[in-house]
Amino acid sequence: MKTKLTLSVDRAKLAKLRRVSKRKGTSISDMVETMAEQVDSQPELGPANILRWKGFWSKHIDASEFEADDRGGAELRKTLAYQRLRREKQERA
Repeated sequence: MKTKLTLSVDRAKLAKLRRVSKRKGTSISDMVETMAEQVDSQPELGPANILRWKGFWSKHIDASEFEADDRGGAELRKTLAYQRLRREKQERA
């Protein structure tokens, strides 16, 4: 039995999701279900599993999200990706 879920997504990201779902010939709901199954199939969220998803998420996170004044931004600022981004900015300056 399926249940409705309401998500809040930035308009630009929603547009990307729609383009990807159209290109893949699937619905956004099916894409979310697939991701949930993949996450659920992981035995634990240890370093090996985090590294597995690292490449996936890095394509979907832009620099502004690291600077967001919310919990998500605070967590992102703890990552190596943020440290690399800061280092690159300093080298360019």
